[in-house]
Amino acid sequence: MTKRYKALKPVGPWSKGDTIGDLPKVQIEKLLSDGLIIEVKTEPKLTKEVKANG
Repeated sequence: MTKRYKALKPVGPWSKGDTIGDLPKVQIEKLLSDGLIIEVKTEPKLTKEVKANG
């Protein structure tokens, strides 16, 4: 699963608050160090098990 990042300021084609992904690692590291993006912590989705009556 690829990491997702949130733009804190306009970055290229992304506006403030947009989700950013699939950028080269070097570019991600630079944007993180410049404080332009933050990593979005995603929690795994819990699936509800449904039992069939049978």
